[in-house]
Amino acid sequence: METINEEKLIKYLLQESDIEESKAVQEWIESDPQNKKQFEEIKWVWNSGKLLLEKSDVDENEAWGKFIKLRDEKTTGTPKQNQRFLYGSLFRYAAAITLLLVSAWVYSIFLPQSGRAYFSSIELQSENLPIEIPLLDGTRVTLNKNTSLYYSQKLFGKERKVRMEGGEAFFDVKRNEQKPFIIQAEKVQITVLGTSFHVKNAGNITEVIVITGSVQVEINGNKELLMPDEKLSVNQQTGVMEKSSPENTLYDYYVSKKFQANRIPLQDLVAILNEAYDADIVIEREELKDLPITTTLEYKSLSKNLDVIRETLNLKISQRDQTIIIE
Repeated sequence: METINEEKLIKYLLQESDIEESKAVQEWIESDPQNKKQFEEIKWVWNSGKLLLEKSDVDENEAWGKFIKLRDEKTTGTPKQNQRFLYGSLFRYAAAITLLLVSAWVYSIFLPQSGRAYFSSIELQSENLPIEIPLLDGTRVTLNKNTSLYYSQKLFGKERKVRMEGGEAFFDVKRNEQKPFIIQAEKVQITVLGTSFHVKNAGNITEVIVITGSVQVEINGNKELLMPDEKLSVNQQTGVMEKSSPENTLYDYYVSKKFQANRIPLQDLVAILNEAYDADIVIEREELKDLPITTTLEYKSLSKNLDVIRETLNLKISQRDQTIIIE
């Protein structure tokens, strides 16, 4: 029978074992009463020691007192000749695991989200402004406003997982060939090893634009590989994937904090300004929509940016209620 060490038992307790590993541990436990006893002791001490990580600050005396109390409750009714062995065994496990947990707690203070993604799914959310957030593995994510995602990077897991239900985010993924970085956007799955790319999930369309590296996008079993400066639009309902080149670089305004327009139609710049500022800007004259504009606008004041557009193209801009009119 396969040898089961404490690392495998703790992995089993964390519910991170795969089916074969879980079966091996269960068979090992049932094969010998001593194995079962060892497992129960480790399980008890592990569950007791986890209390240290759940506290925001560790009271050593209180924690030790709780351990003594739990130990005494555990050993009540145990024959005297076995108590010395049990105390010694428990103490060894308690000392080792408590030291491990206290060290992990101290170390976790300096980790993004206090290292909680090792054990559970973490929600990251932006509100009215874009925010940049480091993940546990060194990946950096910039969330555009009103975007939320969930991510986990299990300690013994084989993947780094992100679930994105809506919104827009830019990922600069830390390369790790042993643990692929996987984003689930409804039916669309995006798999990377290490790269930077933009993802927008709005309505029925998921949009992926690759900046560096390569990205694999999959839906309904169909896969498409994207290289730098390639864009893929995926229809969540039909599964149709359309590859193209990005029309411009306006999509990364929430990362660069700039709207960089290089001879693009005015209507494209207006569309992204409406999105960024939740504005209602309307180009009233049809012939102005395709008017090319070259400028760089800071992602700050909308009124100042409108002034730049007016001066650059010699246009008239007015406001009627909540609608801004370009003519």
